[in-house]
Amino acid sequence: MDTLNKRMTIMFTGWIECNPDQTTFQYIGPEQYGLMSTGKGITGTEFMSLSENEQGNYILEDLGQAITYSVDGEFNELDIDIEDC
Repeated sequence: MDTLNKRMTIMFTGWIECNPDQTTFQYIGPEQYGLMSTGKGITGTEFMSLSENEQGNYILEDLGQAITYSVDGEFNELDIDIEDC
């Protein structure tokens, strides 16, 4: 089977309740604190302690990790589509 000419897409809807200690966020805000250059990340626990404005300077680092370590969740739809490129 020639997989080099195929593309796999996974589409899903649902939710998870994250384990804050195992969920990480990456800083994407201004470099005024020098955090972007160091790759500074924080845990979900630290993220929750920030103001809403400060939370806007971070992005979820790894959805797969958040799903793996989640404490609860439900996927309502999960579709896998394989198509030729």
